[in-house]
Amino acid sequence: MMSQKKNDNNIPNYYLYGTVLTRYGLASLNHDISRGNKTILQKGYWNGKIHSFVGSSAIRWALRFYLQKQGYLVNRVWDEDEHINRLTSEDFDPEQFYDDDIFGFALLESAKTEEETSTTKRKKKKTKLSTPNQRLGALGMNMAVSLTPYDGAVKLGAKSGKKKDSTSLHFTEYHATRYQYYFAINVTHLKDFSRILPLIDGIMNLPKVGGSSNVFNYPFFPDSLVFQWTNNFASYVSYCFEYCEPKSKEVKLTKEFIDEVECGQIDPGQLWIGGTIVKDLQQLDNFDNSPFNKVNINRNRNELIEALKTVIKRDLGLE
Repeated sequence: MMSQKKNDNNIPNYYLYGTVLTRYGLASLNHDISRGNKTILQKGYWNGKIHSFVGSSAIRWALRFYLQKQGYLVNRVWDEDEHINRLTSEDFDPEQFYDDDIFGFALLESAKTEEETSTTKRKKKKTKLSTPNQRLGALGMNMAVSLTPYDGAVKLGAKSGKKKDSTSLHFTEYHATRYQYYFAINVTHLKDFSRILPLIDGIMNLPKVGGSSNVFNYPFFPDSLVFQWTNNFASYVSYCFEYCEPKSKEVKLTKEFIDEVECGQIDPGQLWIGGTIVKDLQQLDNFDNSPFNKVNINRNRNELIEALKTVIKRDLGLE
């Protein structure tokens, strides 16, 4: 694959923003934390009600693991036997390693120095921070939030065998729901522009999210997606999905998002919408005469992404 280095040919800044909606599934153990014999879900307030969350670090971990499994050179290599990251090089190198470039890194070192005060003549230790060795990653990732409020569901389990005691029982919180998460990629911040392509592939084929255990295998690849390929520094496509009804599995685009497109705040030509949401989108009132008729849409997610990657390669000079 032809690569394109930063600032070659004076390419303008490009950004890929997106909100991904997962399939419906049972979520549990999504951050590998237990309290006694109870495994809990991350939870917090969203629109005034308690929803379950999946942390952005878990999604980033899954993307890095995808790059590793696909054979791309990464600095933090996950050891599947010992469940630890092994660092290939302590000299982080975004030119060489995909993850150092995409996700960034920070090494904050401190050195202690001694200085003598003129008044007390006593030596005092003072911490002096050295120049940090760091890089802001090209990928910004926000946490995933459930479409429905958490209903307090708990599953009871027990260890096998005849002898049981107070530690034999265990409880697992679970949530039957979909998740949506928002990301932003500053593509022209990458040392190698072509790395945007496998990163998109990772989002489309996201492996298990939420820890190193195969116990939790929630389907985190997109069921529906809204991407925006643009030169704009900010986007209005974040968290643009919601349920049609509180107890329904049917999903729709939020009224706020539709209004932003129809009023011209979002250029419809910059949007790429795919997945099961497309059928409902095409059933909007007066669709043929609306701005959504100019949106790049395809029910087949893979075909949509291949078309998007063709435009990205053209704009970045990767062809």
